[in-house]
Amino acid sequence: VVLSAEHKKIRDAVENHRRDVKYTLHNLLRIGLAPVFPEALWKKILLDQVVDFDEINAFFFSTKLDLDPTPVSTVESALHKALGRSAEKKTVSSSVVWFRCFDKYVKAVETIFPYRTNELRAWREHIDDLFTSKVEDSHARVIAYDIAARKVIGSNPAILFNQYNAPEITKLQRAFLDRDGVRYNDIGGTGGSAKSARTKLAKKREREICNNWNEGKCFRSACSRRHVCSSCEGPHVVTLCKPKSS
Repeated sequence: VVLSAEHKKIRDAVENHRRDVKYTLHNLLRIGLAPVFPEALWKKILLDQVVDFDEINAFFFSTKLDLDPTPVSTVESALHKALGRSAEKKTVSSSVVWFRCFDKYVKAVETIFPYRTNELRAWREHIDDLFTSKVEDSHARVIAYDIAARKVIGSNPAILFNQYNAPEITKLQRAFLDRDGVRYNDIGGTGGSAKSARTKLAKKREREICNNWNEGKCFRSACSRRHVCSSCEGPHVVTLCKPKSS
């Protein structure tokens, strides 16, 4: 694969970081110019690897405090400690939260790769277009697609964020967002999985009264609806229901 100048610039920077990533990370945090970001995720930023937005969400927007009394040596470490650690996860479950996390991610990436602003903006606009074009119940599928696509981008140096028309990425988009896509039913929108939806329907039927039984037409050995009177809910069909005397 022939890489463009942009690809090569990123690849060369990553190879330079990989020579001593611990030293690079130490210097990054020591000078205090980097934005506050989960310390455990900086290594992935330096190596241009996929970052879990659930960890970003937990770090910045969790209500839990880190009460570990272990002393810290720098102001940067103190900020990380006060905000929390990335070991906890808090699922990104809406477009609003996704944008919050993505923007935090962009600030971190731009600190290491300042020439990637337009590339990252292109991906933001791409996901924004998908959120805008889909009903809210399908936003979970857009988020799932984003996760899968970023994994591919993070593992393939030949694909950048602004190359969302690459075959590897469009294939994922169809798989997650097309109704006949092979991954479409992996996510059941904001209401849960397809299996969860079927469970809810079954529970609803369990509360419903069987009209066929009341009419003497239900011959199922395991009917999902209730075999009770549709008038008084007694243990008889409605034709045998005796109205209560007033």
